[in-house]
Amino acid sequence: MTRAAVLDAPRQLSVVDRASQAPGRHEARVRIAATAVCHTDLEIYTGRHPGVRYPVIMGHESAGIVEEVGPDVTRVRPGQGVVVNPIAECGTCDCCARGQGYLCRRAGLMGRELPGSLADHMIVAETHLQPFPDALSPSVATLIETLATVRHAQERARVGPGESVVVLGQGTTGLMHTQLARLSGALPVIAVSRSASKLAMARRMKADHVVDAGRQDVVAAVLAITDGRGADLVIDSAGAPELMRPAVEMLRPGGRLLVYGISNRTVPDFTMFPMYMKELTLIGSRALTSADLEAATRLIAGGAIDVDGFISGSYPLEAAATAFAEYERAPEAILRLVIGPGR
Repeated sequence: MTRAAVLDAPRQLSVVDRASQAPGRHEARVRIAATAVCHTDLEIYTGRHPGVRYPVIMGHESAGIVEEVGPDVTRVRPGQGVVVNPIAECGTCDCCARGQGYLCRRAGLMGRELPGSLADHMIVAETHLQPFPDALSPSVATLIETLATVRHAQERARVGPGESVVVLGQGTTGLMHTQLARLSGALPVIAVSRSASKLAMARRMKADHVVDAGRQDVVAAVLAITDGRGADLVIDSAGAPELMRPAVEMLRPGGRLLVYGISNRTVPDFTMFPMYMKELTLIGSRALTSADLEAATRLIAGGAIDVDGFISGSYPLEAAATAFAEYERAPEAILRLVIGPGR
């Protein structure tokens, strides 16, 4: 038997026993060592995220140890630490045929449409496993998947040396965007948040300027920093619809807006006219590729991306419901919660 945290309906999460499975051809049985809980998980837990298929085992940002491999597995070996790619693609649609499985028309996300990682064990296709070095703890390794999505987004935005970049929101992904933009040679990198503690982290992580959105006019601050020109690129990592208008206003003519934060809410009081007048480019980003996972592993393992302080708390699997309740009570105070196997 194996335990799993199953969401039967919004806020109805319980740990239950499930039958254990053996890996099939090209599959591995992974003993889950840690699963990070992000804002998407919180939205799934509260019922605000669309497309959830109840009942579902929650969790999608996970790391574990390969326990057993099925026939013909060559990518991983027993005893090896691995990160799980949580996107399952069909392999047959037009997007998959173009090599864009992350855009699969029938794709599913573990922990939403498909069984997730808040369990003692998972059966995973070897193509969805990314090995990580022994020097990384499984808790830290859970952040690799998150960084991979950030890297995927910035590859789409084509961050260039000397470009001015604004990062709206300095949660886990915002802090990663800030650091990765800096590594790509962006200058200046401007971090925006309402949280003094997160702005302090952004300074530690090499932001050239920080803007307190609770005390300052963000658009005016960005224009002042860029000598009135506006930013080359604005990255919205917060996902709040009300940020669309100021994001567009702080861009220079010909600038780019990368919409990374996830929201299914409508944008209020917004006209597309500035998109025309400034000839702006709007960029969306979804999920990640295996190349993004490999690059993210190198960046975290090599210390190029600083993730110190990103894990706000840890819970055993049997306290998964408590972890989500704590997260819902104070979402702004938490970067990542990690849920491990417990007993």
